[in-house]
Amino acid sequence: MDTAHYRRQGDKELQEHQLKEEKRLLEIEQNIKSLEEKIDTLSKDVTDLVSAWKAASWLVSLVKWVGGIAVAVTAIVTLLKGVK
Repeated sequence: MDTAHYRRQGDKELQEHQLKEEKRLLEIEQNIKSLEEKIDTLSKDVTDLVSAWKAASWLVSLVKWVGGIAVAVTAIVTLLKGVK
């Protein structure tokens, strides 16, 4: 066989390899776009969650104060009942 035949065979293999790599890179690019979309969605969800937590933090603080006051009142009532 002559050199031209080997060269054509090598060119064909190179083209096949390039085609495989282009397909692989396209799949990677699609995966990256999908991941970017998921990250955007998660970022929005986390932002909403943080906003909700900040909005409810006053309620959590109020519940703590009410709980503390209830414990204090219960202690005072118990003490007064014990004294009588």
